[in-house]
Amino acid sequence: MLSPQRCALVRLWRVGLWLCGTVLVVVGTTKVRPDDGERAVDALAHLAVAGACAAVAVSWRWPVQAAGAVTVTLLLYNGRHYPDGPVLLAGLVVLYGLGSVRSRRLAYGFAAGTAVVVVAAGALVDGGPGVVDLAFVGWAAAAVFAADAVRGVRERRLAQEERTRLRTQARQRDEERLLAEERLRIARDLHDTVAHAMATINVQAGMAGQVIDSRPDLAREALEVVRGVSGAVLDELNAMVRVLRAGDERSPLCPVPGLTDLAALARSTELAGTPVELRVTVPPGRVARPVALAAYRIVQESMTNVTRHAVGARARVTVTYDDADGLRVAVMDDGGGAGRPGGRVGLIGMRERAASTGGCLVVGPRPDGGFAVTAHWPAAAARAVEGADR
Repeated sequence: MLSPQRCALVRLWRVGLWLCGTVLVVVGTTKVRPDDGERAVDALAHLAVAGACAAVAVSWRWPVQAAGAVTVTLLLYNGRHYPDGPVLLAGLVVLYGLGSVRSRRLAYGFAAGTAVVVVAAGALVDGGPGVVDLAFVGWAAAAVFAADAVRGVRERRLAQEERTRLRTQARQRDEERLLAEERLRIARDLHDTVAHAMATINVQAGMAGQVIDSRPDLAREALEVVRGVSGAVLDELNAMVRVLRAGDERSPLCPVPGLTDLAALARSTELAGTPVELRVTVPPGRVARPVALAAYRIVQESMTNVTRHAVGARARVTVTYDDADGLRVAVMDDGGGAGRPGGRVGLIGMRERAASTGGCLVVGPRPDGGFAVTAHWPAAAARAVEGADR
């Protein structure tokens, strides 16, 4: 869209061009000398020329009316048997304007009609069309074709601008979607991290309160666990907040946990009072980093649920990978279970993590007691492209 200053310049350019053209047409008509049998230019001829010039002036705003007016003036001019002159150029200009802003069918129809009028008038007056009359037919067609070509270029430019605008909007929507997904990922990480730490702190603080009088040494150990776990979770929260403030999620300030961090997770869970049997058989560099992170968070949330809802239970964590079967994660306990499937935010988050990385999750009670969380990623989804995660 043109700026107001640009529009004013375009209008001034059109007015100046119209004034120059009008002067040339009027002066040229005055200088025309009639041949034998032609009528000399008189006041009525100048009136017809003025009408044609006025039609040119309004052709960009009212092209159909201007084309009709020019046709009438040309019919009057030729019908009066005035000599051929520059007034015919007014018809070409109006036809060009009509072809630029109206449909092709209408422009071609007016061009054909105007040419027929000029040729027919010449034939009635002179007994046959003159050379200039026949040339006008070609000029009219050329004017309409030129307008059609210019309009085609303009339409292609506008279509390209529209495609560019749509691509820009689509790119903005993709960026907003990725930002929303990243925020959701961070929210899930915060939930998993804080929930696991708070479960450990809750158990250790409760035990310290029970034995602080009878076994101060055990109470001291429990408080040391609370201090260590709380410090670790505060460090991770601080790193996440710094990432959010920096606005660059592509450069995290803390390592992304993976399958190699499961041993440390098991130790922290054991400090919370839940014995863990861990077995990880995953070759290094085989599992994609997003899948490894999802598997870690699922194990972390499962351990948190065992600590919360199955106090005193034993947990068994098995993580296996096979090139044909993919990655499998199983977390089982022999206690009261980890809650109803889908009834807690953590369970919903685990399902979403598995689904978002191409896997599936199944949770539910075990037939012989306890609760089981199993996740599976097919090899196509779990396999690292270039050694993504260990």
